[in-house]
Amino acid sequence: MIRKTLVHYGGIAGAVLTAAALLFFSFDILQVREVSMVPELIPGQTIIVNKIAYRLPVFQKQIPSLDDIVVFKSPYDHQLVVKRCKLLPGDPVIIDPAGWLIVGNDRYFLTSRQKDMLSGVDRVPDNTVLVLGDNPFHSVDSRDYGFISIERIRGKVIQHAGVFH
Repeated sequence: MIRKTLVHYGGIAGAVLTAAALLFFSFDILQVREVSMVPELIPGQTIIVNKIAYRLPVFQKQIPSLDDIVVFKSPYDHQLVVKRCKLLPGDPVIIDPAGWLIVGNDRYFLTSRQKDMLSGVDRVPDNTVLVLGDNPFHSVDSRDYGFISIERIRGKVIQHAGVFH
């Protein structure tokens, strides 16, 4: 009787533990703490991050797509931050004569330090991306710390505000 019960419920317990392990290693549930992504993400909002989106060969693209919202460790303080991928490896880095970073139809203000750092680069280096906050005047992003290595990216935000991406 005990053996039959163990065999029957052992399979269910094993399946539940396997599913829990997959969820734990594949996804993070995080809370936004910064204003750099307002209005898309607001402080206090919960997000779900796919940690394997750029890690497994099953996902044919191992680099983010344009406009993916990604989570990575800041080069400054190694805290997790969330930003949007705006330029991919090989994309041109364009700074207009007035000193603004041009990305598609958008213009991003550059301080003189930011302009000096980015002006020497004509293309996004291999295995890196340029990330920017949606709230550019309240965002510390690639304008401040340069390009982000794809290896530094922890995952892709796949759910926020009830919307899956």
